[in-house]
Amino acid sequence: MPSSYVVPALPIRRSAITLALALVIIAAMSIFFVGEVSDLRKAMDQLRQNDAARIQVRNVLMNLLNAETGQRGFLLTGDPAYLGPYQLGRNSVRDNLAQAQQSGYHDPQFLANVRTLALITESKLDELERTVQLAKRGDAAAALNIVREGFGRIKMREARMLIQDEVTRLRLRRDAIMDEFNDRLLRAALILVLMLSTVVAMTVHAWRSLSAAARRNIELAKRLAMEASHDVLTGLPNRRFFDRWARRLVARSQRSGKPFTLLAVDLDRFKAVNDTHGHATGDEVLKAVANRFQSALRGGEFLARVGGDEFVVLVEGDIARNEVTGIGRRLIDCLYPALHPGLAANAVGASIGASSFPLNGTDLEGLMQAADDALYASKHGGRGMLSFARTDMAPASASPSGAAGQAAATTHGAAPTAGAVF
Repeated sequence: MPSSYVVPALPIRRSAITLALALVIIAAMSIFFVGEVSDLRKAMDQLRQNDAARIQVRNVLMNLLNAETGQRGFLLTGDPAYLGPYQLGRNSVRDNLAQAQQSGYHDPQFLANVRTLALITESKLDELERTVQLAKRGDAAAALNIVREGFGRIKMREARMLIQDEVTRLRLRRDAIMDEFNDRLLRAALILVLMLSTVVAMTVHAWRSLSAAARRNIELAKRLAMEASHDVLTGLPNRRFFDRWARRLVARSQRSGKPFTLLAVDLDRFKAVNDTHGHATGDEVLKAVANRFQSALRGGEFLARVGGDEFVVLVEGDIARNEVTGIGRRLIDCLYPALHPGLAANAVGASIGASSFPLNGTDLEGLMQAADDALYASKHGGRGMLSFARTDMAPASASPSGAAGQAAATTHGAAPTAGAVF
């Protein structure tokens, strides 16, 4: 296969490098994306823990106030109905503190403040419990004296201030976590967009590369098919193509009885040109011969190169000998103008042998043999002429062509089977 038919490796290598780089970029972005998602989960956990801690701390104050309200009502009225809210508030305060410590919010300052708050509230709860017990024993006056001393109010004020400060601090911390969460969410979204963009770009690149490769493969297949059926040098159908075409024509003619003519053309003195001027000049001459033959032929006249300096022409239909002679004259005459700047006008000529179906054969092999025999007669009869095959497969003798390519037609014998030459 000619090297020009091979798909270049460089675009494939570039595509592979581009794909590898894209995969590395996607892998790196995936690592960053996974890291951002992990940090987002941690931030969400911190937000939940912060909310839970803030709610529990705030509930400590609310339940402490409920316990104090129940205590005050019982001391002032002696009504046991106030003991229910008191006990509920008292127990809830301790539950709130325990849940705040178990919320999972591991901020050291928060834990320290919760421990401090637990000490303050425990002092307040002890004061409430002592007064309630005194009132239960009927010593409400002593209980009220303890209240008037103000120790409980001091502890309540300390608890309220500590709780308010901690709730404010937790809210600020929550805002900071939320800002960080939003930043990480934005980064994760950007990374995801970049990953998707890279995937889309890779897909487009792969599609374009595959499309280009497909186009190259289609072009390669066409060129290979062309090379398999056409001569690379001249672009004419080659022997394989001619063989298929001619056999189909023979089969069709055998069914229909429609005749056709086969002309075997061989270049004269071409070997001398090749030996003297080199194969490069010989190739240029063959190209020029092919172009001139194609220009000399008309529609319905099929031309193929079947060998080094051998050509074949197929002409469908029932044509007279003088028409075949005209085709041969055009083929021979078209070579007399110089085929190459370094060659004389008559450096290369052509000899032709003609056979026809079914007169000279009913299969391709017989027709080719008859045309070759007629061509042999032209070669040995002086060259530069056309000879017709005899019906008995023996070609007539040939006469030399006239000067300057003007052939003089000669008929040998009166029978129509004799070979006419010019």
